[in-house]
Amino acid sequence: MGFELADWAAGRADTLQAGMVGQEPGSLLDAPGQRYAWPERLKQGNALLQTLFPGQIREADLPGMPKFDGVPLLVAPWEGATRVVLSFGGNTGFLMLPQSLLNLRDTHLIAVRDPLRCFALFGIPGLGNSYSLALASIRQLMAAMGATDLYCTGVSAGGYPALRYALDLGAQGVLGFSAPTTLDVADDDNAPLSRYPQLTALYKRKDELDFDLDLARSYAAASVRPSAILMYSSSHNRDAWLAHRMANLAGVTIKAVSPEAGHRVFLWLNNQNYVRDYVAEMLALRHVVS
Repeated sequence: MGFELADWAAGRADTLQAGMVGQEPGSLLDAPGQRYAWPERLKQGNALLQTLFPGQIREADLPGMPKFDGVPLLVAPWEGATRVVLSFGGNTGFLMLPQSLLNLRDTHLIAVRDPLRCFALFGIPGLGNSYSLALASIRQLMAAMGATDLYCTGVSAGGYPALRYALDLGAQGVLGFSAPTTLDVADDDNAPLSRYPQLTALYKRKDELDFDLDLARSYAAASVRPSAILMYSSSHNRDAWLAHRMANLAGVTIKAVSPEAGHRVFLWLNNQNYVRDYVAEMLALRHVVS
C-alpha cells in the first residue's frame, strides 16, 4: 500500500513553525525500495489508545491515512523498540512530526498538541484532562509498548511541555527549538500579561497548577534530570534570553543558529535539512545525576 505522506505538507513551509513538515515531497523510506509500514503502525497505535483509554478519544480525533493533520494525538509503535520519542507541536494546530522523526527506525513515536494552548499543563486530548493524568497515560503507553528510554522534543510553545514532561517522566534527553524555559511573566521584570497574549489561556487557570512554572529552577532542583539541547536564534532576543537562563546547568547545551531564523528556528533548520542532525544528538543524550 503506497502513500505520499509528505505531499500534503508541501507548500506549507512558509506558514508553519511546527507540524508535519516533510523535507521534500515523496514517500517515506526505511531502506532503498522499502516503504515504512505507516498504515499498520497507525492502526496499531489507534488500537492501543482505544484499549488503554476507552472512551477518552473520539474516533474522529484518531489519525488516519493518508492525511492526519489537525489531530491532537498520534501513536506509532515500532515492534520490539525500547526507545520512544514524544514530540510536542506549537500553537499552529499541527503535530510536530518532521521527516527526521518519521524516518527514525526502532523508535516508538508519540506526537501531541494542545488545542487549549495551555502548554499541555492541563492534560492532552485522549490522555487525560489534567497534567497528572497525562503523565500517567504516557507511562501506560510506554509500558504497553515496552519502551524504557524516553526522549522529548518540542517547537516554540511545544518546547515548554517537552522540557516539563521530560523532567517529570524521567527522560534521557530533550531537544527544544525556540523553547520557553519559563511561563512566569514575573521573570520578565513584572511584564504585563498583555505583552504575552500566548499566555492568556494558561493564566486564566494558573491557580490550578501546583508546580513552579520556571523550568530553570525546576531543573536546578532536580537530583536526576534529562540532558537538554536548546536551539535559538541570536536575532530573537527573548528566545536567546530564555535559552541562556538554563545555560549554566550541567547537561544543558544551548546552540545559536543563523540570525536569519528569528523565532522560526525549527523551520529554518528543517529547510536546511539540519533537524535530523540535532535529533541524532538528542538520541545520544543521557540523563544527569547531580
